[in-house]
Amino acid sequence: MKWDLTFFYDSPENEQIKKDFENALEGAKKLKEKYYPILSSKELSAKEVKNFLEELEKLIEKPYFAMQYASLLYSANTQDKTAQKLVAMGQDYLTKGEMELSFWKPVLLSHSLEKLEELKNSPELEKYKHVLEVLIEEKPHVLSEDAEKALSALEPAGRRAFSKLYEKLVSSYTFEIEIDGELKTMTGAEIRSLRQHPDKDLRQKAMKMFFERYEKDKIILESTFNSVAKYYDTESKLRNYPEPISMRNMANEVKDEIVKMVIDVTTEQTPIVHKYYKWKRDFLGYDITLADIYAPLKPVKKEISFEDAKKLVLDAYYEFDKEIGDIVKSFFDENRIDSEIQPGKRGGAFCSYNIPNYKPFILLNYTGNMRDVMTLAHELGHGVHGTLSSKQSLLNYHTPLTMAEVASVFGEMLVMDKLLKELEGEEKQMFIASKIEDMFATMFRQNMFARFEIQSHKMIDENGMASWEELSELYEKELKIMFGDSVKIPEEYKYEWSTIPHMLAVPFYVYAYNFANLLVIALYEKYLEEGKAFIPKYKELLSSGGNAAPEKLLEKLDIDITKKEFWEKGFKYIERELINKL
Repeated sequence: MKWDLTFFYDSPENEQIKKDFENALEGAKKLKEKYYPILSSKELSAKEVKNFLEELEKLIEKPYFAMQYASLLYSANTQDKTAQKLVAMGQDYLTKGEMELSFWKPVLLSHSLEKLEELKNSPELEKYKHVLEVLIEEKPHVLSEDAEKALSALEPAGRRAFSKLYEKLVSSYTFEIEIDGELKTMTGAEIRSLRQHPDKDLRQKAMKMFFERYEKDKIILESTFNSVAKYYDTESKLRNYPEPISMRNMANEVKDEIVKMVIDVTTEQTPIVHKYYKWKRDFLGYDITLADIYAPLKPVKKEISFEDAKKLVLDAYYEFDKEIGDIVKSFFDENRIDSEIQPGKRGGAFCSYNIPNYKPFILLNYTGNMRDVMTLAHELGHGVHGTLSSKQSLLNYHTPLTMAEVASVFGEMLVMDKLLKELEGEEKQMFIASKIEDMFATMFRQNMFARFEIQSHKMIDENGMASWEELSELYEKELKIMFGDSVKIPEEYKYEWSTIPHMLAVPFYVYAYNFANLLVIALYEKYLEEGKAFIPKYKELLSSGGNAAPEKLLEKLDIDITKKEFWEKGFKYIERELINKL
């Protein structure tokens, strides 16, 4: 399935794209001219702040819309010159616009805390109460107007540029491998999908080839990783955050101690991983390596057509709720999914929604295995979230990362539950095993990435840089903590850190997956307990978007994320409901 991007513009050459960027930049200049003296005034009223925020939202909708289009075009083919130029142009205009608009936070924060609290609690600003709550929370970390302007100006040539370089480089990789006597040329997504192939030798050969391709570019990848870490960590120091991860935690609206608790609890639970993979080793009857951790339990390679995946996922969502089922169906009906494997296409999967217009778009690389079915369910969950939260205005639309994965993982749980009820015997056992492995990938593996990120950033800060070899040795230590002696670790797997795009695109993003997975297990258990009575509360949670802090949103569902016992429950569920049933 290919998406239809004419929803945005009829073609990349449409002159309206540039006009939308130009008009927004001119609008940003006028907005600054109009509101700088108003927001600076000691007599600033709540009504004036409301008017400014409403005008700001209206102004940034068009360039965000245009940028989404450019980014989707580029993701579909990162080698396409037109898409590359469009993205570069869009980023240039957005940066100039951000420079013009960088005034408003420092100017508002120049007022006393008493004044800010008074504005926050005024009836006129009820809709923007959380925007002001976040602003007040950020007060110690917002820099002067000139400094904010400088950071906005440097961003495209800094961290963002290195992330784009990485994306272009690795998207260009192709791999030649012999399968069943035929030489095939594969993309990164296709070669990684061979981890689920029934042939053990092919799995190990494919992954060795995959990681060694990254090692060939180790000079570029080492330099890119170091530059991103330095840029990010320098900004966190300038903003007076205690640790680099603290800056992400602030953006995620979650306290440092809660994130540390989640990371530590997950690390304590790694014996579950060891237990499962020792069982899998015994079941398969041979010593397994990291190339075998997603191997099927039986030597059967079952292809699932995209149409069959569509039906399965749609049925699961409709069984849960008709409104949510209708939202999911609209993605297929309106061609808002791009699932085909293509040279130059960005690897992995994502759901894109920049503005609250009820029209998110999904990219995935569908290769026909069960994990891809679950990825489809996952991204459609994001789509449901982006659609329901379109009831919010733009400044309250996007959730922090800690909540952004909730609907996606919940969608996976719906499909998992459906399959567990329908499958029997050997098929059911194989599915449970694959689901355990998916959960380990979302929880323990992402937790391992988070630990690696924290330590690698510290290493770079203390020593000025970290070499390819040092980063690889550090990653290998983390692999040993996660897997213990349950699997053998091939030499090339220590390069895996360099294949994780999130570490470059959004430093410290990865813990959000584990955070959300544990959170969703709790939500899902509530759904199983309460039945249909749970659904309106769940839809209200998704419809709220980012209009309140995660702790407040979850309080309505009787969830307390400050307790260690809460986070431990998820692991007990996995052991009780999945591992013990094998």
